[in-house]
Amino acid sequence: MTPDFVSLARGTQKSQGLLDLCLVSVPHPIGMISKEEVYAKIDKAFDDIVKAALQWQPSRENAPEQAAAYPAKHLKFTGTYADVNSLFEKRKWSLGLPIVPPTPEKVADMLKATKRDPAEELWIVPPRNGILTVELVATLGVMAGAKPEHMPLLLATAEAMADPASSWRGTSTTTAPTVPVLFISGPVVEQMKLNCDTGTSGPLNEVTNALGYFINLVGDVVGGSVAPSLDKSAHGSSADFVAQIYVENAKANPWKTTFAREEGAGDGESIVSLFTCYPGNGNIDHNNLTGRGLLNTFALGSLATPAGIGSCFADYDKPYVPANSIVMNMLVLCPEHAATIAKDFPTLEGVQKYLQQAAAMPLKFYSPERCVPPTELQATPDTILPRFTNPKSFRIFVSGGPGKQSWIWAPFTQVLRPVSKVIHELPSNR
Repeated sequence: MTPDFVSLARGTQKSQGLLDLCLVSVPHPIGMISKEEVYAKIDKAFDDIVKAALQWQPSRENAPEQAAAYPAKHLKFTGTYADVNSLFEKRKWSLGLPIVPPTPEKVADMLKATKRDPAEELWIVPPRNGILTVELVATLGVMAGAKPEHMPLLLATAEAMADPASSWRGTSTTTAPTVPVLFISGPVVEQMKLNCDTGTSGPLNEVTNALGYFINLVGDVVGGSVAPSLDKSAHGSSADFVAQIYVENAKANPWKTTFAREEGAGDGESIVSLFTCYPGNGNIDHNNLTGRGLLNTFALGSLATPAGIGSCFADYDKPYVPANSIVMNMLVLCPEHAATIAKDFPTLEGVQKYLQQAAAMPLKFYSPERCVPPTELQATPDTILPRFTNPKSFRIFVSGGPGKQSWIWAPFTQVLRPVSKVIHELPSNR
């Protein structure tokens, strides 16, 4: 354990109910250095390791009592909005952005928008393992600027975050600047008048901005993934304030389908899909007039690059991935790019198959320490090898307005695919 990560280890210790943890500190870094440097650090720490193994004793202190998650305590406070925000920031109840004071009346109004029990525990939020209740969802929703009619979105989003497949613990404590990206698809887009056109993921979108802030309030306030103690992101990003959200522009989809349908949602159902990613890569191809040309820039400009998705073959280089699993990438296509691609590829299956074949590089450009291709390939350093073994590694989401700007989002190391949840209790479903 290096000194830079002791706080993360202690936070994990407490979240798992351990009273103490035996640690030996080794100077940082221990990655991307020579074997000789690694051995030197081990030799220097050896005496401490022996001492810890033979003499260390755990603390005999009693664990502090855990406060009840429900009902939430009320706080009497007199002051201005600025005073409230200052108090919340000081006590780490907010992220430094302004919040709407969560008065009992506002929280009660939010809870009226759902039939779920306010005491229901939705998630033990890592890494600190705070308890997220339906009542707390309503409270954080108020703080983020959401309205009662948005509760179905908040609850479905919380369920997606809680799904083990989202790997929230890993993505919220890694050194990488991971981004929680949320995709919204289905009738909810029109029901809530969400902006799926120009600026869909930017400012002046009241509902999605509140939802993006809510995601990070859950992760940072309840889960405690705050830099530098538990969140170890080397740089962080603006997505640590407001998560990235895309709304599907279904009318502009030339393949006449929706992402909700592709995810298995039924007729009339809407979904939120959470994808925890590395920062997105923009595709600003204004030159290619053909679908093949556009897909080539997607494949070679981002998908095939060794630094873009790990350091090797995406389907072989993930130690957390079960055998025969598929590593997916999200391509957020603007309507103009989608229309151009559809001229050459009238089916999504054709798009996926082409990308799988085109996202390839010579073996010598991959990491030699980790990239060992299957022996049956008999590959040489100049052998062109695909990053992905399955065409289903590429998912399409049409969103945005005029312009030739699209995005590629690659999954965090421990993530395979978006996690989708049906949005329940929408007005049409009541």
